[in-house]
Amino acid sequence: MHQVVHIDQEFQGIKQPLDFGLSAFFRATITGPADTIGYPTRVTIDSIVPDSGTTVPMGINLTAAKGLSFSGRLTPQGDFRNQVPSDSVAAQSLSPIVGSFRNFFPRLPASGLTLGVTWTDTLSMSDRAAGNVTVKSITRSHAVNWETRNNARSLRVEVSSTFTIQGSGEQNGQPFEVAGNGVRSGIDYLAVDGRYLGGESSDSTSMTISLPVQAMTIPRTQVSKTTVTVLP
Repeated sequence: MHQVVHIDQEFQGIKQPLDFGLSAFFRATITGPADTIGYPTRVTIDSIVPDSGTTVPMGINLTAAKGLSFSGRLTPQGDFRNQVPSDSVAAQSLSPIVGSFRNFFPRLPASGLTLGVTWTDTLSMSDRAAGNVTVKSITRSHAVNWETRNNARSLRVEVSSTFTIQGSGEQNGQPFEVAGNGVRSGIDYLAVDGRYLGGESSDSTSMTISLPVQAMTIPRTQVSKTTVTVLP
């Protein structure tokens, strides 16, 4: 998964633009049978590598990602629930760039994915790795047409969503509060046999970060593009 991010924020009256790119290499293992919640699923990170010339944001230690895993249940609709990290400290430190993979898998309609189907999901997700931060989203999806992806017949699903962010947490020992909203659009590809074959998305977010200890408020806008590629 490759992500390119541009951030504009203002701190103590000084504008602080930031650009970075990161590639995350990880493995998703889904096994059966499913229980009442979903299929046992584990996402294990192999490594996170910065793009050439990129400065790692917020001094995050990328080596902490090696071997970090998230275990949970994946529902037939694509909701990765009850994730438990193998290392909660590493998961929290890396949460600004990888989260907990709660929203990684494409969302599917309860009736199954077929050509031409459209559906809307309203979701509220709390990211425990980032603290007590809740993201509420309304997502509209449309299975547009059949295409060939990775030499496999696959459905192209176009997605658009709006979302809000609200909550608090701690980063590098500093408490914070965050509130904001944004929009996202993207494309997912699903093979005829149900495999996720990757996709791409772009999102734009406006938020305000408050630091209670320092009595500071930081306005921030963020634009990112994410590309998911399934390796052979």
